[in-house]
Amino acid sequence: MAELFIFTLFATIVAIYSVLPRYRQLRVTYTLWNKPFAALLTALGLTVLASYAGSIYLQNTDKTTLWSLTTSYTQSPIEITALEIEFIQLAAAITIMGIFLGVFLSKSVRIRNEQMLLSTLRDLYNRDEYATLVEVLRDNYTPLIDHPKKPTPPSEQQWRDIDITVTHTLIETEEEAEELDDSSPLIKYVEEDNAEQTARERVRDSFELKRRQATYYLTALRYRLADSAEGASSYTETLLLDPEFGAKHPILDPGLGIDIILDTDLDGFRRRDVTHQYLTTLLREENSLLYQEISNNMSMDGIYRYRVDPDNRLLHALFSDCSRAEELDAYKPVGDTAKEMLRDQGTKDYDKYNAQRLTSVNRSKDYVFNDPLFIAISFFDIMVREAFYQRIDWHMWLYYYESMTRLMCENYENTEETDPDSEWPNDYSRLMYEMISNMGDLLRIMERLVKNDEYDVKDEDGDFDEFIALESYRRDRGGTIPKSAVEIMLSCHQEILTTEEIPHQFKKYITEILFTRCSDLREYEEGSLPWKYSEFMLRRLEAMIEGRSGPEYHRELELVYNDGVRHEIVAKGATGGWIVDELDELIQSS
Repeated sequence: MAELFIFTLFATIVAIYSVLPRYRQLRVTYTLWNKPFAALLTALGLTVLASYAGSIYLQNTDKTTLWSLTTSYTQSPIEITALEIEFIQLAAAITIMGIFLGVFLSKSVRIRNEQMLLSTLRDLYNRDEYATLVEVLRDNYTPLIDHPKKPTPPSEQQWRDIDITVTHTLIETEEEAEELDDSSPLIKYVEEDNAEQTARERVRDSFELKRRQATYYLTALRYRLADSAEGASSYTETLLLDPEFGAKHPILDPGLGIDIILDTDLDGFRRRDVTHQYLTTLLREENSLLYQEISNNMSMDGIYRYRVDPDNRLLHALFSDCSRAEELDAYKPVGDTAKEMLRDQGTKDYDKYNAQRLTSVNRSKDYVFNDPLFIAISFFDIMVREAFYQRIDWHMWLYYYESMTRLMCENYENTEETDPDSEWPNDYSRLMYEMISNMGDLLRIMERLVKNDEYDVKDEDGDFDEFIALESYRRDRGGTIPKSAVEIMLSCHQEILTTEEIPHQFKKYITEILFTRCSDLREYEEGSLPWKYSEFMLRRLEAMIEGRSGPEYHRELELVYNDGVRHEIVAKGATGGWIVDELDELIQSS
């Protein structure tokens, strides 16, 4: 009966294995398939068989013991009885079962055969079993993606430190040196100076070297004890950057990309490149996680700010801390892909955006969330608003709106499906309106931050913080978000007005939105920050009118301004924010 129970345990292992997900079945190969575990399992298996044979032997003879040993150290002989045989058999069987169940059911396992793991990854890729491949990568995130850093030998560290010291000394001594080599008298001077070290300095340097050596050996020991798979980790990075696999894993399991975005401690891993490919795929694949989350993230948290819900894991990973999106250049894959899509549309015989798919009353309001260009525009909207509230002091590449508007204007055509008298004559009109409206909301956010004392946007000297001040400018990054919004709005406005195909009614609509925002800012006290932004808008408009392409822009601007826009601005100015006189002077010809 005992043997029946033992083999029932083994049958249980087989039954559990058969119903496991494939990636957990594969654990057996790279976790147990090595010499120590093979030897252990072989020994345990032989123990079970030997005890089974011993049990059969006792059952078929008159003997009560299988083996007996008499020693001078014990009063009675050491005997192995039938009961002890069954306990040995049971212990060996339970140990085997425990090992396998540990591999099957553990949250994570240790890699004990890297070559088998590498072979598994390659085999899954070659067989196009991408779903299982993604599961294996996530199951072994450490060490395949989050791989421990290999320690550097102290001799290399010492050489690097000496090199840095010499270079630093040279720069301090001769800042304008154009070329540094071993023949430099400055290097000779440093070498001579090092040769004259005192005994105390030599003892100190010797102690420092010993300390580094001890640190290295300790780090090397930790590295060897850590779960590492250097070759498999390198192959994993190649996999994630592979165009074919990169187009699959964001759809099969978007969670892997989110884990990589959140893992700011990845050292040496091309996290930025993987993120770019990941976001590009999500934008190109309709109804992907990016589409779903943007559609679900339209609720507002206060005024003109989206609530980045933690349930929307991708958006929360990118924008809960916008420095993460900044570090990864998250705007680039989305902006570049949107521009590429627009260029592709321009080469087609039929451009669907010259119809009214996104504006038709016969479609659901949520239909726009199936469109990649609308998703790209919304992505920038959520990102830049959140960055503004988080006091990011540069524009976060809001300038993609300018490029996208220019391409839309190049593609714009009046077709049978275009309604020139409609608020949005076609889908390009709808998309351009969304961008202009979003930038107008950024100026409203600026107003809110200035008006509400709770935001405390001034420094100790009473000056506005860099992220909101009109004068702020980072040489490596450009202007602030509100300043860039003004510049881009006017640039987009110029593109729209100078595009002959765009209906006059839509040009009026966009111009009214632009000047209404300027009028709203003009309502504030002269010299205040919102007032300064309105003044900046007017001066920028003046410069554009006087610029190289100004005559055409001026002519179109005068037409729409005198055809109803001026009347609306006069009505607006009756309650404050009077800018009509200044606009008349800028726009109306003498």
